[in-house]
Amino acid sequence: MKLNIPLLQEEPTGSHRTEHPLPKGTFFENRVIFGDNLVVLRALQENLVGSIKCVYIDPPYNTGNTFTHYRDGLVHERWLSMMRPRLELLWALLRDDGFLAVQIDDNEFARLYLLMAEVCQERNLKVIVIKMAEPTGVKMSQVVKRGGIARLKEYLILAGKSGIRGLSLERIPKEGWDNEYRIGIENVTRGEMRQLKEIIEKRTRTAADLQYADAICGKFVFTSVQAMCQREPESQLNEVWLQENAWRIVRTCATTAVAKRLADHKRTSLTPYVSAFTIETPQHKLSVMKRDYDDRHAQPRMRVLFADDYLTVHPGDFWQDIKTTGLGDEGGVDFTHGKKPEALLKRIIGMTTQPSDWVLDAFAGSGTTGAVAHKMGRQWILIESGAHCHTHLLPRLRRVVEGTDQSGISRAVEWRGGGGFQYWEMKNSGDGS
Repeated sequence: MKLNIPLLQEEPTGSHRTEHPLPKGTFFENRVIFGDNLVVLRALQENLVGSIKCVYIDPPYNTGNTFTHYRDGLVHERWLSMMRPRLELLWALLRDDGFLAVQIDDNEFARLYLLMAEVCQERNLKVIVIKMAEPTGVKMSQVVKRGGIARLKEYLILAGKSGIRGLSLERIPKEGWDNEYRIGIENVTRGEMRQLKEIIEKRTRTAADLQYADAICGKFVFTSVQAMCQREPESQLNEVWLQENAWRIVRTCATTAVAKRLADHKRTSLTPYVSAFTIETPQHKLSVMKRDYDDRHAQPRMRVLFADDYLTVHPGDFWQDIKTTGLGDEGGVDFTHGKKPEALLKRIIGMTTQPSDWVLDAFAGSGTTGAVAHKMGRQWILIESGAHCHTHLLPRLRRVVEGTDQSGISRAVEWRGGGGFQYWEMKNSGDGS
């Protein structure tokens, strides 16, 4: 993306790159822009309208406090007057399938929601509650002593340019093993099971695919999980063993009347030793059926569900699984009261974008959005006007590019470094009021 904006100029001494491309592409056009975000956003309108896939901002919460890196206290009307033009400009930068995500707490949530309902239209909004604190420690003891209620959550107001759809939200692990999964499958390998599931997920299956899927299912030997574990020397039936063997542990459930009719018809043609088979519905959905169901029931438990497909759940609109403690040095910077977990940005960026899409953060802070976007193979633009742009943000992003930052999501995405970014400044400061 080429930017030709008279108000902005690159300062090469602040830019940084490596000779190694990112694993999913060569991205050196990322930008850190130092300047008032309102002036910068106005300047970006000429080049970037309709180009950004995801905007994430973590604006000042207007708590009335003074922090090390910024003051956070305005009257409500002044705070809204500060936010409105920025939201309007950010909304204009989004692609038709883009998303704007704004994180906020109780102080301004209600007012911000109403403002975003005006700017983005309320039908395009969704509110997500994020657990951002633990109910322990000195803070909690003081709240209990006063008889108050501790604040443990924040809000993410998500606005979709075409509504809340097309998201790819990561699934999260269930809390503990689901004891409904208590049937074991023997006589098949892990590779065979993987091939079976690939055929199940395949949109355009061939007749050969269906034949091979039935051949794998025909080998199934069903037994209890307890018996399967006991036949393995030195194995113990515990959470660890169950998780390791989830690929061959199943349960059964009822299915539709159409699927049952298909199963009834196919079962009559099976050889006696076959214990499982597949059926393909008119909608081309492929399911595995356990042969020994009772066809006298209208909806017998016959469809096979694999544990490793159902050990995770959709997080919905209440995110309570992201770790928020012990992250003070994440990214190699200490940015008290102003830094979000990389895992949180990974979820937001992951659900709204694909590799090589553009991500923008107009309140960049310590650079978490850029660090996560870079590690995930996205392109990014960060805007920041505070001194911490030079003391925190730029050093952090240099470590990301070099691959020396192995904190945050680095291990999860196998980050090893690569790519680069340009550092730009305003030629004239302008009026950011």
